[in-house]
Amino acid sequence: MTRKVRGFVFIPALLSILAFNSSAEDTLSRVAKQHEPYTITVNLEFMKKNRNPVVRALAAVGSPEPNAHATGFLVGDGLVMTSYHVVSGNLSARKKRVLGFKPDDELEVKVYVSNCQARIVKVDQEADLALLKVCTVRQTQRPIFRTAPAKDEQLLLIAQPGGQKLIRRGSFNGSYAFGGYQFLSVKIDGQDGFSGSPVYDDKGEIVGVFSLYDWNRGVALLSPGSKAQQFLADYDASVQTQP
Repeated sequence: MTRKVRGFVFIPALLSILAFNSSAEDTLSRVAKQHEPYTITVNLEFMKKNRNPVVRALAAVGSPEPNAHATGFLVGDGLVMTSYHVVSGNLSARKKRVLGFKPDDELEVKVYVSNCQARIVKVDQEADLALLKVCTVRQTQRPIFRTAPAKDEQLLLIAQPGGQKLIRRGSFNGSYAFGGYQFLSVKIDGQDGFSGSPVYDDKGEIVGVFSLYDWNRGVALLSPGSKAQQFLADYDASVQTQP
């Protein structure tokens, strides 16, 4: 049986999303309130590669017209972390058709955060992570990352594939090998637009970044928090060595 695993970039025509509300003032609710402000929308404008020069010139001076959305989160002043596949320009044939493209069309993508075009400053395709430089003056402390949590430990996902924060709760399932790479798996609801979302434990530490979803097993695949931490440390080191 073919395993259905895919990334979650939100195409508005695909799905209507309902937010999760919890009135219980438990630990995870407090974590959600504390960390919600750091989760943001990553707006995406997909377009065909090698367009007519006139069309390309007109697009360059026009207003952004995002046609898809994903999630990211602030990891420092002017820095946003998200999933690599979100900003790669790669879409499935199904999503290409939804956006009006042909399945064999080669696409490129512009990335916007808060109506300002973001610059991709670092990617790790294997870990499915990307770091964006964005236009923001918000002061942001570096998040704390942790290694794999305990089996069945309760976790919290915060997504924002649009104007509304979406909260999901789940439990840690274990490690997960896919495509030759190592992920963490979490029993949690997943839907389009969740790619790039941070997943927290009850201390507010990030255990992983939402990457893919296995529909057959009903689990989300996370890029491990340890890889995200190393990814950010490598970026810091590269900046410090620049003249």
